[in-house]
Amino acid sequence: MRAESPSYDRPLAGAKVLDLSQGIAGPYCGMLLAQYGAEVIKVEPAEGDWGRTLGARFGDHTAIALSGNRGKRSIALDLKSAGGRGLLARLAARADVFIENFRPGVSERLGVGYGAVQAANPNVIYVSISAFGQNGPRRSQPGSDMVAQAFSGMMMVNRAPDGPPKPTGFYTADTVTALYAFQAVAMSLAARAFEGKGRHLDISLVHASAAFLTQKVIEGRLEGAAPKKINVPAGSYRTRDGWITVTLTKETHFAGLARTIGREDLLSDARFASFAARAEHAEALLPIVREAFADRASAEWLRALAEADVLCSPINSVNDWAADPHTRAVGTIAEEDLPELPPIPWVKIPGAVHPAPDDARTRWPDIGGDAQDILREALGLDDGAIDALVAQGVVILKSTTSA
Repeated sequence: MRAESPSYDRPLAGAKVLDLSQGIAGPYCGMLLAQYGAEVIKVEPAEGDWGRTLGARFGDHTAIALSGNRGKRSIALDLKSAGGRGLLARLAARADVFIENFRPGVSERLGVGYGAVQAANPNVIYVSISAFGQNGPRRSQPGSDMVAQAFSGMMMVNRAPDGPPKPTGFYTADTVTALYAFQAVAMSLAARAFEGKGRHLDISLVHASAAFLTQKVIEGRLEGAAPKKINVPAGSYRTRDGWITVTLTKETHFAGLARTIGREDLLSDARFASFAARAEHAEALLPIVREAFADRASAEWLRALAEADVLCSPINSVNDWAADPHTRAVGTIAEEDLPELPPIPWVKIPGAVHPAPDDARTRWPDIGGDAQDILREALGLDDGAIDALVAQGVVILKSTTSA
């Protein structure tokens, strides 16, 4: 069969990815590669990647697993066995991209550290995702999304002025790490033809989180540990029946806000005459704005603010956003079918060509559900050889993982 050429639909067509990662950051990176046309094989243990167990479980799937495994094929291997490690090494030798998120040193013990894979496969783009990176005094320290948010400063940035530091309420560190990893892989694949060899990408949750906070890092150096808010009274406000947000990027926005809430007197108050002055006197201004917004319903305020050209929005739940007429009109969400589950809402990847409903990129793998096809196609094994590996417990098929 003739290999498919890269296209806008599948810019990574022909690229082979071996994804050993579990959880969120690594799997989400692998999912993005699959959605852009790469062939992604997910290697997991018999019980599945731990992302399949965190949260409400639906068969082999959770919300975390559904977000990270779309478009992949799965093979379950016993990596404690020599046979399992041997199959893994053979799969790694054919990969354009190898993704792992073990603690530093574990992949070496499995025989698929960068040195071993690169020796067998000099062109491999080898991706190591970890909490603190492959080097440094914290390299062996375990970590997670919340640990990365805490260590990088994200939790401190996210605190309310009078409240404790807090995480974002979403796996932000994991997700931005996945995005940076995907970006690095895509650029490395583009450059590899000119470099003539692969490379090792060392990407940590802490580094990615700090990169995401670059503006705050610069601000902290120039202004000190607790810089003042730059656009007071931007923020979230309770209305008579819900919550809205208001923000300001120009001085005219404050004038529009003051007039909308019936407080034109604020415009002649020297304490509120500029962004800098309002930041200095936030404690005096914010209660005035809060009290005003509490009087009327959200829809009334949003109409009035929009007429005054003030930046504003309802504060939605994710379900509110999905049901909003604008979201539906622009086709941001596709619904995909998965047996025995309600239709899965899939937020289309910005800038990508969304695959057709019958495309393999719209399916989700069960644990080990593609093992036989992978072993036949990728390694050329016949049914007898595959049956022997299953009998030895080296390869775990879907029927045995569910037992």
